[in-house]
Formats: sequence, C-alpha cells, structure tokens
Amino acid sequence: MTKKILIIGAGMAGLSAGIHACRNGYDVELFEMRNLPGGLCAAWSGKDYTFDGCIHWLVGSKTGSQFNRFWQEVGALRDTKIINHEIFMTIEDGSGKSLNIYSDLDHLQSHLLELAPEDNIPIKQMIDAAKIMSKLDMPLNKPDELLRFWDIPVMMVRMMPLFKVLGRFSRITVAEFLTELKNPFLKEGLALIFPVNYSMTRLIGTLASLHSSDAGFPEGGSLPLVRSIEKCFLDLGGSIYYKSRVRQILVRDNRAYGLQLDDGNEVQGDYIIAAADMHSTLYDLLGGKWLTPRIKDSFAGLSCYTSAKLYLGIDADLGSESKRLAVRLDQPIDLGTGPNCYCYLTNYTFDPTLAPAGKSVLSAMVYSSYEYWGSPTGNKERYREKKKQLEEKLTRAAVKRFPAIKDKIETSDLVTPLTYNRYTAVWKGAYMAWIVPPSAGRFTIPRKLPDLENFYLAGQWISPPAGLHGSMLTGRHMIQVLCRRDKKPFIRQ
Repeated sequence: MTKKILIIGAGMAGLSAGIHACRNGYDVELFEMRNLPGGLCAAWSGKDYTFDGCIHWLVGSKTGSQFNRFWQEVGALRDTKIINHEIFMTIEDGSGKSLNIYSDLDHLQSHLLELAPEDNIPIKQMIDAAKIMSKLDMPLNKPDELLRFWDIPVMMVRMMPLFKVLGRFSRITVAEFLTELKNPFLKEGLALIFPVNYSMTRLIGTLASLHSSDAGFPEGGSLPLVRSIEKCFLDLGGSIYYKSRVRQILVRDNRAYGLQLDDGNEVQGDYIIAAADMHSTLYDLLGGKWLTPRIKDSFAGLSCYTSAKLYLGIDADLGSESKRLAVRLDQPIDLGTGPNCYCYLTNYTFDPTLAPAGKSVLSAMVYSSYEYWGSPTGNKERYREKKKQLEEKLTRAAVKRFPAIKDKIETSDLVTPLTYNRYTAVWKGAYMAWIVPPSAGRFTIPRKLPDLENFYLAGQWISPPAGLHGSMLTGRHMIQVLCRRDKKPFIRQ
C-alpha cells in the first residue's frame, strides 16, 4: 500500500521534500498557510515593480556544480538566465575611499593588497583558502544517517585539501579574523560582507562560490524560481492546499498520525514532515513537548539574522550605476542590534524583469532586532511611526548616493522582522537561521525527535545557517532517510 506523507509548509524545504517523496512513490499532501508557495523565498509587486524579498545570490547557479544538480532535481534553473557580477559588493566610507569585493579571487587579492599591503599575509591566506574551497564539492549527496563506515575513507581523501582551510579558519569567527588585520578600512569593509559572529569559513565559502560563478542571481528572482519548483511537484502528482494553516499536529501514543487545520478539518498520514518554522512547529503545533536541550538552548541563547529593508520603485534608469553597495550613513541607525554605521543598497537594474523599461528598483537594508518593533499584537500606531522614521532615514541615504532618484520615487515598501513573522510565522522574523559560533563545532538539529514516531523536521533550522540551497537539501535528505526506513532505493530524478 502506498504510504502518505503530510508536509507542513510550501517553502523551499517542503517543496523539495514533496518532489523527492512523489518521485519515490509516496502519496504527498502539502499544507501552506499562505496563498502561494515559497515561504521566506518571496517576492511581491508594488505598482509595476517587483520587490524581491529573498535572493541576494543563489549557491548552485553554475551548470554542473553539485548544488546545481540538486536544483535541477527539483525542477529549478533549467532554462533560467543567471546574472553574475564582476563586483559582488562595493564599500564606500563617505570620504572618497572604496573597497571592491571582486568575484574573481585574483582580482580581489590584487585590489586588497593595493589597499592594505601591510595585511598581505592574512589576505593571501584568506584568498588561498577560498581558491581551495572553490575546487571542492562537499560530500552532501547523503544525509549523515545514511553514511556507512566505508564512506569515511573516500570522503577523507576527497576532502583532504580542505583540511588546510578548516584547520586555519574553522575555529574562528569573522570578527576574530579581523583582529589580525592592521588596515582600518579593510577591517571595516570585510566586516560588512557577513555578520561578524559567523564562522570565517562561511565568508571564505561565499568568496569561493563567487569565484567559481556558482553564486549568481537567477533572472526574475524568487518567484519564478519557486514557481518552477511548485510546477515540478504538481507535475509529479503532489497536492498543495493553500490557505490551509495547521493548528495542531495530532499525536497518539507518542506517534504522529495527522494534522488538524484551522478550519477544524483533520487529515491523517503515515509520516508528518514539518518544513515550516521550527519554533512555531515545536512550541505551538506540538505544545512544547518533545523538546531537546539543544533545541531549547538554541532558541534561548543563539542570535538570528534579522533586518529591516526598504524597497523603492523609481521612475529613473539606474542601469549605469553600481549594483550592490554598502555606504556609510551620516548618522548611525540603531534598531536594537547596535549602531548601523552603513546601509546596504541594492540597485536591481541588473535584472530587467523587475521594473518597467527606463525604471529601477532600489533597496536599502540595515540590521534590526525583532524586539525593536514591539510585538505583533502591540501598539500599531507606534509601530507605524517607527516604520515612517526609518523609511525617511533610508530614503535620505538612498537619495544621497543616487541623486538622480530625488522626486522620482513612485512607490515604496518597508519590511521589518515583524513583517516576515506575520507572513511566514518565522521565529523573530529571521530569514536566516541561528548564527552558530565556531566553538559549537558542526551544529545540526536531529530531524527526528526522541520518543515521537513518524514525525520529522526539515528546513533551515536543522542545519543553520542553511540559506535557500541548504533548506532545499534538507528536504532531499529527509526523503532519503524515509526511503531507507521503508527499504526502497532512493530515486533522485
């Protein structure tokens, strides 16, 4: 008899799990609280403009790379134009100095050495490590649960060049690496690429992906990417129920057997996969039972990647201007995470599908805590006033850097961590999972909870910081685990 899988959440992990489950002979029903797929991988319209709320770069954009193969398995990127940038980001300090983060590592090294010859040793160490990582594929084809003892020697041989990188950088954060630098502007600039509490290997991995042209922007952004994956799922026979919020995961004798929806209806299945936000799943849908110490400690003690972002639809062509910038603000902006001395500006004219001809989409982003904005049920007037104040500050910063947009703004939209929480129920509005310090080692949350049968977790929280590619991979791995449990070969495509 065909087994039924019920999946909560039509985000990247849920769709990926659904596709691989259908392909491997399961009956799949997917329940999504919103009226469209994608979860945090979202885009929306403002007049004639498209505001992309997710993708900055996509790991796996290069044909033939490991993650590109994983994307192809779920129906993504098959006929998509990929936009790669010669300059990943430009940092401008307001006094005329600028630092370019070139995608090409040789170009980047030359630029950094010219800027800071006194830091030649750490610069070369960072670039050498990124070059090594750019040539390697991590052993990700199998989840940890399916590795056998004979897999280990093969992995060790394949990954031997990486040990040099891990030995130098896996034990330190970006902030700790920056203390080794002497040049103040180089130190300031590199601190703007990633949150400085991340492991240094994350920064190096990003530089490696850029160098190998495996971190581009898919033309059209988030929505076409998600729609192509949704189509793959539906074509394989899966079912999606939109506007179907799950109220409770049904459990009997420590065995999950179904879902109760907001409308009171109940559905039953052989397996439940929660690919929605982990905090709302465990604390709300399961009532706070079956929590492990690691899960409780992580939600209580680890910080998340949260921000506020202003989108502008502009009746002006910014096609000749820089595309991704970090610009120093005249006055720091503190939204509960400490002063933002820089604002991140993205000029989306590199993707002509996001605005009408002759017009532009521009975004301005700063880091923000969730708590700064109050609670979802708090003082709405105070919330609107805070949004208005921030929008004015970010608009001034954007106009200062791009004077041509003055009096040309046709529409605007400011999103906060509360916005992400309201639309996706994600914990504290975090569109990236916990920032895990290097001292924690290889950090994962087991996809199966102790003493709860037939229930599994997928998504960004079980393998932080994950991102889109990592979330997608957790869905694939989840079905590989179920195939092993049910003694069937895993069919990947």
